[in-house]
Amino acid sequence: MVINNGLNCVRFTANRIISNLIRRNKSYYVTTPIFYVNSTPHIGHLYTATLADASCRWQRLRTGSDDVRLVTGTDEHGLKVMQAAQGGKVEPKEFCDRISQKFSKLFDDFDVKYYDFVRTTDSRHAAAVRELWKRIDDNGYIYKGSYEGWYCTSDETFLTDIQVDAKQRISLESGNPVEWMHECNYMFQLTHFIPQIKEWLLTTGGPIHPPHYRDEVFRILDQLHDLSVSRSSTRVPWGIPVPGDDTQTVYVWMDALCNYLTAAGFPDDEYREMWPADAHVIGVDILKFHAVYWPAMLLAAGLPLPGKIVVHSHWLYDGHKMSKSRGNVVDPLDAGVRFTTHGLKYFLLRQSHLETNCNYIDRRVEEVINGDLANVMGNTLNRAVAKGLNPDRRYPEFDVDLYNDDDAFSVDDRELVALVRGLPQRVERHASDFKYQDAIFHIMDATRKANLLIHRNALWRLDKTDGKKLKILNSKMYCVFESLRVAAILLQPFCPLVAERALDKLAIPHDQRGWEDAVANFLPLDGTRDALSGTVLPTSKSVLFKALPSQGSSKGVEKQATATKKREKRHAV
Repeated sequence: MVINNGLNCVRFTANRIISNLIRRNKSYYVTTPIFYVNSTPHIGHLYTATLADASCRWQRLRTGSDDVRLVTGTDEHGLKVMQAAQGGKVEPKEFCDRISQKFSKLFDDFDVKYYDFVRTTDSRHAAAVRELWKRIDDNGYIYKGSYEGWYCTSDETFLTDIQVDAKQRISLESGNPVEWMHECNYMFQLTHFIPQIKEWLLTTGGPIHPPHYRDEVFRILDQLHDLSVSRSSTRVPWGIPVPGDDTQTVYVWMDALCNYLTAAGFPDDEYREMWPADAHVIGVDILKFHAVYWPAMLLAAGLPLPGKIVVHSHWLYDGHKMSKSRGNVVDPLDAGVRFTTHGLKYFLLRQSHLETNCNYIDRRVEEVINGDLANVMGNTLNRAVAKGLNPDRRYPEFDVDLYNDDDAFSVDDRELVALVRGLPQRVERHASDFKYQDAIFHIMDATRKANLLIHRNALWRLDKTDGKKLKILNSKMYCVFESLRVAAILLQPFCPLVAERALDKLAIPHDQRGWEDAVANFLPLDGTRDALSGTVLPTSKSVLFKALPSQGSSKGVEKQATATKKREKRHAV
């Protein structure tokens, strides 16, 4: 790589920018990447959006504030998009409109509650990109130079010699083809910001999460050169022209990353109500762009840096990388028909780990959803509200004296109570750290143990005509009800529909489904009567979650056929 550089730069530090510009009172702001429109949505796109959605729903539950904003969208510029449109024999904008609509429909269908959907072809976005460019240029960090080196069109990225297999002419990072190019472009002084980025990475708590991805960012920083931030408009006409020079097109990643500012209202003053983002949720394959390029651009423009970059690994299909050539790419819309939209989102959170690749197997999806939602949560709730254990069909009363009676309550019974009393704090510890699989584990563990209390004590055998035994039944069923209530409240960010149904069946008022309501559990043990006790339960016989038919059953085959027909109809449009 050869770069001609002739500018002196004004120096400033990340700490000064952050301390001067961050407003204390701002919205909780989470983003997904904007998704590239060169192909249709896949399960990975839904996973990223589901993680971001869970983060926002958790924040609403934990803080009680609705000032929470999730932003997603589509990345619609660049050579790859233009080539895809040409392949489809349509104009680029028409092609983008068609694919972008599929992404917004996917998120609508799966109840991803986004505040804004940004498209890089929007005029407001072009205005934000021009202002970002102007600020970086005015601060002296953009210069006219020549770039000679490797470029990967598929990844829309420039590569150094050590990132390329020159003989095979492929990227060592992605395996995609590369080309050697020589152009006169505008260059960004990326290397100038290496010290500030390293300082940012080492701040207390650290912006990269999980932290082990930070080592990869340091490795990238040690290989940096200045970055070409424009392409010749004769080679890449489909994009935003460089301000003041329409012979050049703004580099697609500078264009795309700016969407996070666009959604905040940049460059109008209102952007400070949202910016900086609290978390960018991304896949590990775009770590370099978000943890190196983006903070450098923000520093150069005098803008504060994001709070967290939450990095997730990928989903494999039965242990293999998903690819069109293998024919194993999971269509989320098809999977949503087969497993339900809320069931599939639950599975993605329940079975994923940010640090390692996750394995998607149809059989496992079915097992997890049925096991947790239909069996653990559904069966426990059904037993709790059934007349055999709850003849009056009311929220049970709790007798503290019986609870303290060793003959009435066993050590295991009291351990369940202790488990549920501490459940909100355990879930908070994991959910606040984006470890949703661990948070859900504790929710389901408490529910499972509530069901075990029924079984261990054989509550259905207690003589309801015996006054003391009826009080024991009611007190122990109160323990089951409280376990279900607290678990359902805490489940809301991760499976909102099932949680809502459970709370409805327990007759929990809508204004008593918040964080403080989960924390305030087993009130009689604190000397306070529980106002829920005695509440009449609804008579609805609806099922919490209908168990999914197994793959080999006639219903399972029928559902798969329906999904296939829907897919074929979509692709025909």
